[in-house]
Amino acid sequence: MLNEEIKHQYKRWYGTFLGFRQSHAYWMYKVIDDVLNDNEQIEGIIEIGTGRGALSIFLGLECYERGLKPLITYDILPLIRKPKLFKLLGIKFINRDCYHGDSIREMNEYIDNKPILFFSDNGNKLRDFNYFIKLLPKDSVFASHDWESIAKAKLTEKNTKENVEKYSLQSLFRKEWDGPPDYIKTCFWRKTI
Repeated sequence: MLNEEIKHQYKRWYGTFLGFRQSHAYWMYKVIDDVLNDNEQIEGIIEIGTGRGALSIFLGLECYERGLKPLITYDILPLIRKPKLFKLLGIKFINRDCYHGDSIREMNEYIDNKPILFFSDNGNKLRDFNYFIKLLPKDSVFASHDWESIAKAKLTEKNTKENVEKYSLQSLFRKEWDGPPDYIKTCFWRKTI
């Protein structure tokens, strides 16, 4: 029975989206859509941690369909297979550390003091949260995978509390972060100041 449950959970978390392996539960895509529906002020999306590109394709589709700036996505690892949709949707994949000076300049130019969705799925979510939250303008949304999970450098109630208060961050769709049935393990914070 345990093996069947593990197989079931594996399929939920590691399915594919347009043929590209997902590293997230399918329900997270729905929650991202809900966040964007409720935050029409968002003008673009930056993703750090491209992985194999499934989430990037989804975020790129959201940008395209909503008339947002095309997605910019960073990863220190090269793509195994670059999705054809990257070109079609104008997705800019940058194979570079997101903390590199050129990356920070590109992000600041892209943001241009306008609200964005910033999605962290990098190796060190706590570092990303503490560094990038201060760069985001008011009404931006910061999202990060691995909320309260076993991942190294995860985000928790305790280690985010100071910046949540400092930047008056409002949690969005909180019950979806780690509640059944899908446990998306992804937090969403709107910056209100």
